[in-house]
Amino acid sequence: MKSKNMKNSILALVFICMSYGLNAQQLPMYSQFYWNDFAINPAYTGLTGSPRIQLGYRNQWSGFNGAPSTFTLGGHTLLKKQNIGLGGMLFLDDTGGAMRQTGAMLNYSYILKLNSNSKLSMALSGIINQYSYDGSEIENIDPDPALSMNVSQLAPDMSFGLVYSLKDKLLIGLGINQLIQSKLGKFDEFNNLYTGNNRLIRHYHLSAMYTMAINDNIQLDPYLLLRSTFISAPQFELGVKSTFNQLFFVGANYRHQESVIALLGVNYKNAILAYSYDYPLSDIRSYSNGSHEILLAYQFNKPKEEPAPVVEEDPDRDGDGILDKDDLCPDTPGLEKYKGCPDTDGDGIFDAIDDCPKTFGPKENNGCPYPDTDGDGLLDNADDCPSVAGPVENKGCPYKDTDGDGLLDKDDECPMTPGPKENNGCPVIEKEEQEVLNTAFSNLEFETNLDVIKSGSKPALIELANTLKKKPDWKLMLSGHTDNVGDDDANMVLSKKRAESVKKFLTTQGIDENRIKTEFFGESQPLEDNNTAAGRQKNRRVEFKIIFD
Repeated sequence: MKSKNMKNSILALVFICMSYGLNAQQLPMYSQFYWNDFAINPAYTGLTGSPRIQLGYRNQWSGFNGAPSTFTLGGHTLLKKQNIGLGGMLFLDDTGGAMRQTGAMLNYSYILKLNSNSKLSMALSGIINQYSYDGSEIENIDPDPALSMNVSQLAPDMSFGLVYSLKDKLLIGLGINQLIQSKLGKFDEFNNLYTGNNRLIRHYHLSAMYTMAINDNIQLDPYLLLRSTFISAPQFELGVKSTFNQLFFVGANYRHQESVIALLGVNYKNAILAYSYDYPLSDIRSYSNGSHEILLAYQFNKPKEEPAPVVEEDPDRDGDGILDKDDLCPDTPGLEKYKGCPDTDGDGIFDAIDDCPKTFGPKENNGCPYPDTDGDGLLDNADDCPSVAGPVENKGCPYKDTDGDGLLDKDDECPMTPGPKENNGCPVIEKEEQEVLNTAFSNLEFETNLDVIKSGSKPALIELANTLKKKPDWKLMLSGHTDNVGDDDANMVLSKKRAESVKKFLTTQGIDENRIKTEFFGESQPLEDNNTAAGRQKNRRVEFKIIFD
């Protein structure tokens, strides 16, 4: 019974120290996280696709007698056809003096392809730990039989991990270790001896790594690692590894409030040799020369991609029901009427030839809507002045004042000739000039039913011609009219001939025929009542009107 109590006492001493004194370091510490990632997160197993084996050694706090040391031998690979990763590790963690942990882990991961650029790895790890105590390593001035005994305890364990990979460059992982939290130590009720009801502490590792190419010769791999037990204070680690010509690499890490780490190594023909040194930042640096870690690994070539199987049937890659051989857009679902191409905006122009595939627009503008460049509410295709705002009623153009008389063309009866506003923009005809027009009109008579001007009417026409010569910017409008005697058609012809007769006479007086315009109305516009002789006389007329461009 005494021997049993001693054994329990030793075991309690060992495991109480391990469980409470070293909560943050129940798991081996690795400074070369780049290579030992699958040890703390099983989801990294097989993720790179290249098989790897490795041997590692770490000497913690060198300078102490019996300083902790860790030996590892492991590797992992990918069963590509099944998207399954397999790996394992043997480890010996000599925690110093008489205490030692040995064990083995086996990792299983399943890698799920999310899309062409990303994948998710999920993994479990089964672990067997043996915690042992060798009393022969203890030197006692007054030997205690309890401390001289050899005792050990098995502790099964499991780990779980997730890793998200984007383009094989960004890796974000979560590893949960010591899931089972096996008990260490015992309580002997018979002997009333408390040896501690201690458990392995659950550890959480959150990691992120990113690979970036600076140029053809330099590659950077920064990473972040966060450790936590939710019992002791969390610890983070920042680091970066630089690779030169895919041969040499150097790196630097910072472990919060604990150490600064330097890394260097070489990668030659798939063989990797790496060394790291931890310089302590805590008070322990007064007693320790730091920590050393070395790793030797061999990474096999990544397996070649197997050729895609030959599909005998005609494929339909985009699944739109149109075989690729008949599909103008075989990688994008589309419509049959557009031979497998989509028409996203529904404007009748399929996206491949639509300059604005997401916005409805007419075919004549290549599927794009017409803009309103000047913002006047009239689209450019209907705007005579698309770059200058103007009213819709003027086809999008601003109103002009062509003759510069202060009256816009739309309100100017003589838009090409300046004139006062009170005369509607036309030049003022002087009283004497107006009398010349009136006299020519009142004296104008024709032979009965003929277009022949009577001789008595010609002096007034000659005076009109002289006035026109003095006013070269004037033009004359001659309007021919008749009474209602006779046939309507005949009267229309007669009104035309009489107006042209006056025009011809004026041209004989030196007036350019281009300055004289004629129009004719027959009997349709009488001035007086055609039922009287006087009225009919008034209606047989040629009216004179000065016009301007």
